[in-house]
Parts: sequence; structure tokens; C-alpha cells
Amino acid sequence: MKRFEFKLQRLLDLRIAEEKEIQRKLAELISSQNAERLRQEEYRQRVSSERIKFSDKLKNEVYTYNDIMNFQRFKDSSFTIIKSLNERINSYNPEIQRIRDQLNEASKKRKVVEHLRDKRWKEYLIDLNREIIKENDDSNQKLYSRRGTEGEITRRI
Repeated sequence: MKRFEFKLQRLLDLRIAEEKEIQRKLAELISSQNAERLRQEEYRQRVSSERIKFSDKLKNEVYTYNDIMNFQRFKDSSFTIIKSLNERINSYNPEIQRIRDQLNEASKKRKVVEHLRDKRWKEYLIDLNREIIKENDDSNQKLYSRRGTEGEITRRI
């Protein structure tokens, strides 16, 4: 029997490639979103460390009016940046959701073709087993008929 050949293999390969491309786009977008989150966290840490430094100055009473103003400006500008980064992070969400929906759709399309391939594979195996059984029956029948004729020859002698 000839080997298994799935006639829609090209379609399956295209569906797999399409799904991988969508996964790549999603990964890029999530990576960009995570980079923004890291920047946001860096600003939060910088504000926290500057707050600790300023608190030490207040405790030691070694501060000037300029120190207070500089810290306040730094804190305000950092919070503004953190807020804008948060808005940018949230702006990624609709696009990420849209791409995830595309990925789900592409995955469904791929699974349909894979299911069809699996079904054809099972049919192929059933046909192959039938053919093997048929060949075994034929060889057993030939063996039986040979033994039968050999038995007649030995009886005649």
C-alpha cells in the first residue's frame, strides 16, 4: 500500500504559518507593553529612592528651600510620566485583545484541518490493517493449499 499522503497538507502548513505570524505580532505587542511597565516601575523606584534621601535630609535637618522645591518638582514630573506611561500601557490592551481574537480564530482554523488530517490518518490505518489482514489470509491460504498437496503426494508414495 502506498504511504499516507494528506492532500490538504499545504493548507495546514499555511494555517500553521499564519498562526505563528499572529503569535509573533502578539509577542511584539506584549513585549512593548512590558517595556513600558518596566519604565514605569523604574520611575516609581527612583521616586521612592529620592523620597528616602529627602526624608534623611529632613530628619537630619540638612535641607534647603531648593531641595524641597527640587524634590517636589521631581515627584510631580515623575508622577506625570508614570501616569502617561500607565495610559500608554492601557492603550495596548484593545490591540492585544484584537490580536488574541485573531489568534484564537487562526487556531480554530488550524485545528479543523488537523482534525481532518487525523481522521484521514485513522482511515488510512484502517485500510492498511485490512490490506495486511488480506495478505496474511492469502499467504495462509497458499500455505494451507501447499501443505494439502504435499500431504496427498506423501500418501500416494
